[in-house]
Amino acid sequence: MKKKLFFVALMSVVLLSSCSTERRALHQMRNLTETIEAHGDRYENEDWEKVYEKYKKIDEKIDNSKLTQEQSKEYGELKGRAVAAFAKSKVENVVNGISKYVNQGLGILKGIFEGISE
Repeated sequence: MKKKLFFVALMSVVLLSSCSTERRALHQMRNLTETIEAHGDRYENEDWEKVYEKYKKIDEKIDNSKLTQEQSKEYGELKGRAVAAFAKSKVENVVNGISKYVNQGLGILKGIFEGISE
């Protein structure tokens, strides 16, 4: 009887700790996603590398756990939002870089035409 009781107690602890791990990982992904959505437009490459390392660690925790269907759906949505925030930041950086060179090019052309006109 004591062995059965011990086994039930042990399984309860294991199940509760795995639920806690899943909730903690979901919470971490939610925080990470909300942070990059709020501040990703100011991130440099170094910042994105740190975000990616955090993302990988959370993803490993999730891969090694058992999510409910609801948790799995939430996790997928959070991952999608994180990827979208990353893509948005990169697109904005490219657009800003292009506009910088376009403005420089226009300035060069203006300078050339002014130089020729004199």
